[in-house]
This record gives sequence, C-alpha cells and structure tokens, in this order.
Amino acid sequence: MAWYPVLLLGCAVLSSAAPSFTVKGSRPTILEGVGFQLDLSLSYPSGDNLAAGSNIYVRVQKGAQSVSDVKTYPLYSGDELRTSLTLSDLVLNEVGTHELTVDVAYSADFLGASSGTYEAWVISGFVSLLPPLFVVLVAGLTQEVLWALWVGLFVAGAIVHQGNIFDAFLRTLDTYLVNSLADSGHAFVILFSWFLAGLVAVVQKSGGGHGIANIMLKRISTRRGVQLAVYLLGFVIFFDDYANTLILGNTMRGISDAFFVSREKLAFLVDATTAPIASLAPISSWIGFEVGLINDQLETLKGLGYTDALAEAGLTSGYGIFLSSLASRYYPIFMLVFQLSLIVFQRDAGPMLQAERRAFDNKLVISPTAKESEVTLDASMEPSESTPKLWWNSVVPILSTLIAVFAALLVTGYNTTVDGGQEMTAENLFGNGDSYSALLWGGFIGSVVTWVFIRLQYQYKGEIYNQWKHWVACDFRMQIDGDEAEAPRPILNFKESLDVWIEGVKGLTAPVLVLLMAWGIGAAVKDVSCDLFFASVFSSDSLDYRSLPTLTFLISSLMSFCTGTSWGTMSIMFPLVLPAAWISSNGDQEIFVLVVSAILAGSVFGDHATAISDTTILSSMATKCDLRHHVVTQLPYALFVAAVAIIIGYLPASFLFPAWLGLLLGIVVMFLVPLVFAEKVDHPQRRLDPTMRVVEWARVTLLKGKPTETAPIKSEKDLGDQAF
Repeated sequence: MAWYPVLLLGCAVLSSAAPSFTVKGSRPTILEGVGFQLDLSLSYPSGDNLAAGSNIYVRVQKGAQSVSDVKTYPLYSGDELRTSLTLSDLVLNEVGTHELTVDVAYSADFLGASSGTYEAWVISGFVSLLPPLFVVLVAGLTQEVLWALWVGLFVAGAIVHQGNIFDAFLRTLDTYLVNSLADSGHAFVILFSWFLAGLVAVVQKSGGGHGIANIMLKRISTRRGVQLAVYLLGFVIFFDDYANTLILGNTMRGISDAFFVSREKLAFLVDATTAPIASLAPISSWIGFEVGLINDQLETLKGLGYTDALAEAGLTSGYGIFLSSLASRYYPIFMLVFQLSLIVFQRDAGPMLQAERRAFDNKLVISPTAKESEVTLDASMEPSESTPKLWWNSVVPILSTLIAVFAALLVTGYNTTVDGGQEMTAENLFGNGDSYSALLWGGFIGSVVTWVFIRLQYQYKGEIYNQWKHWVACDFRMQIDGDEAEAPRPILNFKESLDVWIEGVKGLTAPVLVLLMAWGIGAAVKDVSCDLFFASVFSSDSLDYRSLPTLTFLISSLMSFCTGTSWGTMSIMFPLVLPAAWISSNGDQEIFVLVVSAILAGSVFGDHATAISDTTILSSMATKCDLRHHVVTQLPYALFVAAVAIIIGYLPASFLFPAWLGLLLGIVVMFLVPLVFAEKVDHPQRRLDPTMRVVEWARVTLLKGKPTETAPIKSEKDLGDQAF
C-alpha cells in the first residue's frame, strides 16, 4: 500500500484542469541563433484541488520540432501557487516569422495540457546593427543630430514591426519618445537640467558670471592656466557627472573664451572629467549602482554553490571588488592622465589641433560651420552696464547647490541604510543615496537661494550699495539725498529673477529634444537586440578565459556607444559576463576582477565617445559647443586612449603581468605620448601632427588638393592682451 498516497496525489492533480496562461516575449525581436526567453503568466481554475509538491511541465514547439527540452517547475513557490514562469535558453536558427506553441501540463506526457501560441520574429545580427549605423550615416550626411536620431528610431521601429513603415512612424512618436519622457529617471535629469540652467541664467544676469571671471582672469594669464583650472575643478565636483558637466561648463565658458580656448577643447575637458571621475570615486552618485550590480552577481554565484570559493578568493563584498578594480580601470584613468599631458605640453592632434589653432590664430572660439542655435549665447542674459560684477553672486549660488546635493545624498543614504539595517559606513551612506532626488532637490534649493540672495543686494550707479544702514534706521525708501530717480534698487527683484530663470530654461529646448531622442534610440536598439548581438560572442566555448577582460571591454564599449548609456550597459553586461567569467576561469580571482573593471571602463568609454550619450549632449550644451564638432574632435582621443587601455592594459594584464604594472606603464605612456603623436598649438611653422601629415600628404599628392594655409603666428602674450 506504499503506492496509495502517490496514487491519490496523482489523482488530485489530474482531476484539475491545467492552468490557463498568457505568453509574452522579453523583447519584440529575437536574434538568429541567440538564446531568448518567454514569460508566462499563469491562472488557475477556481475550486481546483492542487496538491503541494506537484510540478508544472512546459514545452515549446515550432510545428513538430521542439524549440527546447521539456522544462519542469515546482507548482508552489513557497506557500503560494506559482503565477509566473520564465522560459529561458530558447533558440531559433532561422530568420523570419515563426509561430511557437507553448504547452503547460501537470504531467510529463502533457495529457490535458493547456496550449497557447506566440509569434516569434527572428532577425540576423547584422539587421540589429542597422539603427545605430543609420544614426552615424545620417548625422554625417546631414550634419543634423536630431534628424539622425529620428531616422535611427524609425529604422528600429521598421525592424520591430517587420517592415511596416506606417507602424514604425507612429511608434517613434507614441512609444519611444513618450516612454523617454515618461521614464522617472529621465524626468529627474530634465528637471535638474532646467533648474540648473535657470540658476545659471540668473547668476549671469546678476553679474556673478562676470565677477568670477574677473577674479580668475587676475590669477590666470595663459591658455594653459585656463585649461588646468577646468581640469582641476572637474575633480572638485567629483560626486556626480551631471552636476560636474552643467556647473563646470557654464562657469568656465566665459573664462576660456577670454583666452581663446576653442569651445571644442572646453567641451572635451568638461566631458572627459565627468563620467571618468564619477565612475572612479569611491564616494559618488555612481557607487551604489555599480556596487549593487556586483553584489547581485556575487549572490548569483553563491546560489550556484561557490560561496566557499568566493570567500577563499577574498571576493565577498561588492565594494571591496570595486576598490580592487580601480588598479585596472584603465580607460578612465588613462583619459585623465592624457588630458593632463595635453594641457601641460600645450599639444593637440587631429581635428582638435585644427580647432585650437583656429581659436589661437583667428580668435574664433566657435567654428564658422557650427549650428548657430547650439552655440549662440542669449544677449538678454547679459547684465546691464550699471550692474555691479560681484564674484560672490556666482560662488554662493553654485556652492549652495553643491552643498544641497551633497547633503541630500547623505540624508537619503542614511535613511535607506537605517531602514535596511545596514552598517553606517561611508560606502553605505553614499552607495544608498538617491542621486536623482539629490540633484533635483539641490537644483531647486540652489535656484531659491539665488533668488533670495540676489534680491537682498542693492545697487547704486554701478556699485553695490549698503542698504543695511537704512534698514537699521527703519528707512525703507532707499533714497539718496531725496533723489527718487537715483534710488538704490535690488540687483534683481523676484519677478526679474523668475523671468530670467524661465528664459534660461527655454534655452534648453533643443538640447532636451536631443536627449529625448537619444534615450529613445537607446531603447530602440535594445528592442532590436543590438546589445545581445554584441554579448553573444561569449557563447563560444573555444575562447581562452584569459581573453575575457579584453573582449568584455570591447563589447561593453560597443554596446554603450550604440545605446548611449553607461548604466544600461552595466546592467546588461554584469549578469551576462560575470558568472561566466568566474566559472570559465575556474575561480581565477585576477581575471574576475579584470572583467569587473572591463565592464565599468568599457561602459564609460562608449558613453564618453558617442553622440547619443546624455553626458556628451549635456557637455555640448553647457559649453555652447556644436554637438557634432564636439564628437568629431573628442572621438579620436577617446579611441586612442581605449586602444592603449587594451594594448598596455587588459591584454598583458590578462596574460603577462599584474594589473597594477599595466596601470603604471600606461600612465607613463599616456603622459609622454603627446610629445610624439601631437604638435604644439603655437608651433612656429604650424606643423601638423604625424597623423594629419599623412592625411595632408594624401590630400595634396593623391587628390591634387591645395596645401593647407598657415595662419599668421601669434604669441601667447598677444592673446592675453586681446583677452583683457
């Protein structure tokens, strides 16, 4: 009679109808030969007598052909009936539309099974690359970023909707753009950008921008000094890349213009000290996200039975692994060293050298071919002649914003740490901080402080006027010698400040449109599985595990370049690569840390180099540099530094020597390489750098073009005199 309970259990299950379900794909497109997944939502007929300990069996078929093995799942998840299933590792090897049949049953022979269908749209890997390729192509042909991004969205929509161009057109508007605007994180970025743009406009109108420029001009006498100031200030605002970009670009633009530093060079300095610094800082708005992703994968590996092996290798803390990866975070560190070397030696190469010589020789900080809407400063934001130019009207608003952001990070981090019962450490305080809320609150508080601070100051005949003595005497008329027309007045009253603030926000209309388009194209390339195409290279069993760091860096770079998001790339790459790296390397601790570093560094490179990245767009916006010119001049530098990160960093660190040795060698190389591959901006003969010499030779010799004319030679002293 031992079989009797089993029989009763079987009867109880078989007496119940199989659950009904709905099928949904994780993505609208599937890549040929690359695994995909289906999500099932289960519902059970009322009154069913379902025994605990039973199983659910699921199979997926295309006609009579099985797409996967039969999958078995416990009927209960804890004490509750399972209401959802994820079918993973499904593969289709033929391009086109395929109708899949999904069967769900309580028995392995699928008697009484419930069935459903799913239409799978399978495309090749090359097709998934078309949206970012069209963005690059149209941008190059039309010189219009907005058109290029929209065409990329349209192409992605056409792929997703199987060539239906009408649906593709509608989805660019009611899906991709609407979702970009509806995303809460994107809304935070837009609002913070508006608040800060309005704040900067009020600071400029009140004379604060001119005041800080006058102070710095008294202490800076060379172009090198201006660039070094921008570089060093990037380290001061280390805790967030958005705050760094917007504050630094708007603050230093007038000073760099005074010494004829090209807008392209300023945008590069601002952009290259944002994400590289924020991603490296052990205390920043990035740290919680990065450490959280690492910890998630540690938990995954522990669930696979590697707890003791991880502990033996010293890989127990996401924050500890983050710190260990700093020695091999080659791209951001090399980029920071490379910038410093260019500044110290006053050398540049390629398109940047041409831009700098245009500014140096012809006093044109803006290229004549730049889009006027992207580079023009609003003259209405300039202070009147009678407005006193005071440095504190710039420092106090910006400092109050930074303090508010920093304090908000601490407060939100403290609350989350306490609620989670975690240890009160700097890692947890900043790692748990809500960076989006902190930026939003800081921007608004900074705006309010600016309005009040400037309203309380009075001006009289171009000078600051001490109104306090009248207030102490209860004389609120603020008149001098009874002359009503000459009465002191606030630098800006509340209405004037608000009007100027709104005008500053209006100036962000075009950049916000570009941001929305860029976010949309980032979502679109995921819909066509472009990211999975890059990641699929790891499915090869023939790879030497020591090549994983280099391949990880390359794929992370390509993925972030095509999607325009470093955080999105990290979110995809960590679960795809990190467990595989640990298992394939048999627990090699050095390779594991190198892979972590490669994901973080590659994500920063792509985000730094692409035209559709929010930080690239914000850097152009803050410095008033044409976005296309910013990308064209920065991209060669980014590609060069990435190549050095691979050749001197990830490859030898994986096969030959420790990671720290690659870091030291790379720092030396990056500091000295401008002496060989770049030329001085003020070279007496205006000699081109080696790369451009080859290009010039080909243009003149092979294409029979005219030699490039050299401009009249100017000295640094001449430029300084012109600046003042």
